[in-house]
Formats: sequence, structure tokens, C-alpha cells
Amino acid sequence: MPYHIGQRLSLKGQLCTIRYIGPVADKPGEWLGVEWDDSARGKHNGTHNNISYFTCTYSFPQINDTQTLILTPGRSTSPTPASFLRPNQPWDEPRSFLGALREKYASQDDPSDHEAIQISAHKQAEEIGFDKFARRQAELRGIRTVVLDRMCIQHCVGDPENAEIGTLCEGVADLDVSNNLFDRWSQVADLARRLPNLRSLTVDGNRLSSGLSIDEDSAYQKSEALPGVRWLSISNALRSVSGEAGQSHAVSLRRLSLRVPDLETLVACNNEWEEVAMQAIPMTMKTLDLSGNFFQKLTDIGCLAGSKVETLILKNCHINSVYTNVQTAQNVLSGILELDVRGNTIDSWSFINDLAATMPNLQHLRTANNPLYANLRSAEGKLLTPEDGYMLTLARLPTLQTLNYSKITDKERLNAETYYLNQIALELSLTTSPDERKGVKARHPRWQALCEEYGEPAFLSTTTSKPLTPNDDDISRPDPNTLAARMVTLHFRVGSITFSHTVPRSTTIYALSALAAKALRFRYLPPQCRLMLQTAEQVVRFPSELPKEVEGPGWWDSGSDSSDEDGEEEEMSGEKARARRVKEDLMGKEVELGPGVRGIGTFLEEGQREAEVVVKIMGRPREVKPSYEH
Repeated sequence: MPYHIGQRLSLKGQLCTIRYIGPVADKPGEWLGVEWDDSARGKHNGTHNNISYFTCTYSFPQINDTQTLILTPGRSTSPTPASFLRPNQPWDEPRSFLGALREKYASQDDPSDHEAIQISAHKQAEEIGFDKFARRQAELRGIRTVVLDRMCIQHCVGDPENAEIGTLCEGVADLDVSNNLFDRWSQVADLARRLPNLRSLTVDGNRLSSGLSIDEDSAYQKSEALPGVRWLSISNALRSVSGEAGQSHAVSLRRLSLRVPDLETLVACNNEWEEVAMQAIPMTMKTLDLSGNFFQKLTDIGCLAGSKVETLILKNCHINSVYTNVQTAQNVLSGILELDVRGNTIDSWSFINDLAATMPNLQHLRTANNPLYANLRSAEGKLLTPEDGYMLTLARLPTLQTLNYSKITDKERLNAETYYLNQIALELSLTTSPDERKGVKARHPRWQALCEEYGEPAFLSTTTSKPLTPNDDDISRPDPNTLAARMVTLHFRVGSITFSHTVPRSTTIYALSALAAKALRFRYLPPQCRLMLQTAEQVVRFPSELPKEVEGPGWWDSGSDSSDEDGEEEEMSGEKARARRVKEDLMGKEVELGPGVRGIGTFLEEGQREAEVVVKIMGRPREVKPSYEH
């Protein structure tokens, strides 16, 4: 059996590629140096006894201490992807496409010869119609999808037997020949073009030595084009489609429009691509899936410039930024409607902000499993939940319709954007100089648009919880028509326990009861508890016991012209005493907030920003302490 570099072989079901043919020091005879598809299958990486015989193309990515991706293009970082084997190994017998097709789909076995199906000791299932089905399948009638993965298929261009493929597979629309022994694109193209109705082609796991390219010195053959194919998957090839194995420069898809001119979807995952050149791809292409490659920013996929691609899938690609040049990014990414960046290394909100700037039409986004959501904190350092991260993400992208497959409702967008606006306001309130405020606004590009939509919120001081005056760094009080005017801060008091919540004035009493119960670690507020709103109105504490001397004005004689200083002092001290007693006998009026759907704002004065709510225990002689058990 003749061997050549790049040849694909199979040994006991394990696929490999020949990388070296020749002698090995200290070992007699000729040897084959092979790289296994399973990088853990071998014994070395092409170097034996400190002598390098060949290099492997598989490059396992590494992350250093600064979370930077390290690649060694063209040289495997796995210690065991290769082996030296004798040529006389019991290699798995290769099959032709027709041989594999007949073996799997066109078995000549008589269904009547099959062992009977026993349901129980005395019952046997009767097979009806299986013989007709077997005859129909043997003729490959009605078969539209053919899956022949791991069948050791080795296609020979020019084999006379290939003429029969078109007749047998006339109705086949989907073909999967993954993980076989193809080593050149010309072999795949010759097989695919013989299927007249082929629309989907999968050639994953075939280490094609020439990728999708055409030799620069050879004339292009139109017979090798696949004009009917709309869906192509060429994943796990570990080679650039420009034909150069292990190159570190940009991958070229320039020839793709010639090979598959009507392509709509390209799947090229786990090929170790670092960059795709800014060259034209088929204008019919709508979906591009490049997951599992080594891209670090979205603009590394330069072929998107000028294309009609709407869906971009980049899962598990070590991506952590959008661009290095904003003008380039706008040219490359402006047409994207759907983006999937799950499982990358995104750790900054600047990525989401840059999406809004470079993808003005983005409608669908998936961002799960990124470190951005692992340790979210507010401007005050408060730990935020993943739900907060969800709201902050969609609030930054005004055109978004779905996030992580969840449809964004109008109510969700309203809540998210008002929450985000308040978070920006809180961060601005912590600044101490104009430059710091400019920096905050630069980090939140939607600040101006949100203020125009909802009104500029109040800046709250974290130390006093009161609005800053116009003299406080020239920040004015909120306009009555702004969002801030619709918020109120409630200070709850239960005995010695105090806590505060800032809520919309439309918040119902039911919702306030739930907030109080949650703060006190109750499942719900006990029935004997009452919410009492403290008002500014003063009422007499005990009207029946009010001293008689304060029931009306004191006696005054207009004709008295006494100027005795002692008498005046005695009269003034008496008035002060009476006023002090009156003050002691007055108290703030309390209004009970009975459970219901009435908003808290209806109990407050117009423009009132703060109020005190006392949680009273009714019908109990002693204070009921909240339970801290869940």
C-alpha cells in the first residue's frame, strides 16, 4: 500500500494523518509518523529522543496568569498527539462511498430471516410490512438524508463506479460524511456534485490538506463548484481554508464564493482560526458559525465587511472585546441582527456598550457564561444578582428584542431602563469633580437618551439620603416631571430596627407590606402588624386631659400700662411654660396604611420626597421580635 504525506488512515477506529515517512534514529526500517485526531492517543508530539521529525497542527489554547490567550500556531501544545508506527499495521479497510451507502442503507438481508421478536414466553410479535420497507430502502427510494460518518470512506476521483452515485442518490438533499478519510477538497467536491439535489453538506473532522482553496497557478474548474449547496459545515479541520496548515495570519475565505456560490450558512467550528481576512464571501450568506476558534475580538472576522450576514455565532472563542478601531468595526458589524457570544471571556460593560455603537440593528443577543456576570457590583459596591445583569444588559441595547432566548416585553424594558438610569444617577452622586462626572457619563453612553426618555433623576447623597441643593456641585433639584419626582424614600421603624426603601409613588400598600416583611425576615407581615404613616400634621395627644389654662387665649387688659419689669418677666415665663406644655401634649398625626392596591403617593403631600412608616404591633402588651428563621 503506497503512502503519502497528508494521507488519512484509520487504525481500530482511531483516525490519524501521516505527517512523516522515513527512518527513525536507533530504530531499523521505515516508519510512519502520524498525528492522531484524538490528541491524547499518541506518545509524543513529533519529537523523539530530542530529534524533531515533524510538527503537529493541533494547537491547544492556554491562558496565562493575566487571562491572556496564548497560542502556538502550527505546533501542538499537547504532549501526546503523535506516534511512530510501522507501515504494516492492520489498518481499517477503506470503503468507497457506494460501498458504505449500501452497507448502511441497502442491506440485502431478507427480513424473514431475522430472529423473531419474543414479547413473552408464549407470545411472539408478528412483523407486517417490514419486507416491503426493506425492499424500498434497498433501492434507496425516498431517502433524503444520508449520514455516513466514521465509515472509513475514501473517495477516488475518476473511479468509474462513481457514475452510479447520481442515480442511487437522486433524491438526497442532506449528506454527512464527517470523520472519514478525505484529505483533499477536490474529493469532497467530486462526490457532492454527483448529487443533483444536494442542499446540505457536512464534512466535519476531515483534515483537508488544501482546505477550500484553489492553487494560484491552476485554472479554476467550474465542474468543482457546488451551486446547489446552501448549508456547509467544515468543522474540526484544524487547518485554514486558504490551504496553509497552522498559519498564524488571517484565514482567507476568498475562494468560498467560487466553491459554493449560493451558500447561505457556513459552520466552521474548532478550526483554530485566529482571524479571517477582510475579503468577499458569497452575498447569499446569512448565517456564520465560527464557534470554538481563537478569535479575541469581533472585528477579527473581517469577511463580514460588505457581506449580507445577519446571524453571527461565536461561542467559546476567547472573545473579550468588540474592536480596536471603531471605524473598522462599524464597517464590519453594522449588518448583524443576531449575535451569540456565550462562553467567552467578556468581563467588562464596555463590550455591551460597543455593541450598541457598532451594531445599530442588533435584535437578538446571547451572552450567558461570561465572567461579566460572575461578580457584578453597583456603584456603592453592593453585590448584584444575575437578574440585575440581565436588566443592565438589555437597558444598554435599545434595539434588542430577545436576550438569552427570552423575549423582552415593554414592561421589562421600562423596568430595566429606569433601573439602569437610577444606577447611573447613583454613580454620578458619588463623584466629587466635573471630570469624574464626565468619566461616568462616558462609561454610560445611553445616559443622555435615557434622560430624554424618562427625565433626569435626582442625585442622592449616600450619607444624608437627601437631594443635593443647586449649590452642591451645581446639581439642581429634579424637575417635577422627571422620574425622580415619582420616587419616594420611606424610612421604616420597628422598635429599634430601622431600614429604608426608595420606591415609586405608585407602589401599592400590598407591595410595601411585602418589603417590610422581607426586611424583617418574615415570610409575610403578621396580621397584628400595622403600617402607620407619620404625617407632618400635629394633633393633641390627650384632649380630655388638656390643662384648662391652655384651652383658650390668656386674659389681657388693654388698659394696663404697668411697666413693672418683674411682672413682665413673670408673664413671659408663664407663656413659655404653657407653650412647652402644649408642645409636649401634641403629636404627629398617624395614618394607617391598610392593605390594598392604593398607591403610597396618594397618602403623601405633593412634592414630598421622604416619609416615615412605623410598623406597630397591635393587641400585644410587648414588642413582637421578628423571626430570623426561614
